[in-house]
Amino acid sequence: MLFGAQRRDYANPAILTRGSGWNIPVGTGNVVLTYTGVLTFVLSVLIMIGLIWWLNAHVWDAAMRAVAENKPVAALMGIDVDGVISKTFIISGALAGAAGVMWGIHLGLVYYFVGFVPGIKAFTAAVLGGIGNIPGAMLGGLFLGIVEALGPAVLGLNFQLKDVIAFGILVFGVDLPADRYPGRGAERG
Repeated sequence: MLFGAQRRDYANPAILTRGSGWNIPVGTGNVVLTYTGVLTFVLSVLIMIGLIWWLNAHVWDAAMRAVAENKPVAALMGIDVDGVISKTFIISGALAGAAGVMWGIHLGLVYYFVGFVPGIKAFTAAVLGGIGNIPGAMLGGLFLGIVEALGPAVLGLNFQLKDVIAFGILVFGVDLPADRYPGRGAERG
């Protein structure tokens, strides 16, 4: 049965489960690069490239920004506001579904609370890379992943503290200078 609060395990294809991946010695420990991790990275890059291409090829990037900035003015400019909002939710739902499938393949299990921690980390990555900047958000996620993977190994800490590093970056964050990022200084006073 698919529904319920119980954890559900499922088997990955044999090509993704052979061996444990590659062990890379770092500091006092090892960083394990799994086949599912490599697959997730490659698929994420391909999806990001496809999303950027689609936004640029169909002028949806400008329409989304216009609707987000001011709906009435966007409507006066001839933009179908409801259509842009609908398509944005469809795209975001499809991307969230793809991320959920990749995360499920990586974990090998599914349960009702499985997306909470990755969601917080995705928000942290988007803040690091810049909200509204697709390649920047992906680079922020890559930076966060590298810091999470290498941080405990380099510092000689327990690997389970990788989430503490991610949440520490979110809470204490990086205060970006206002002159490097236009539009960010006004709300800081």
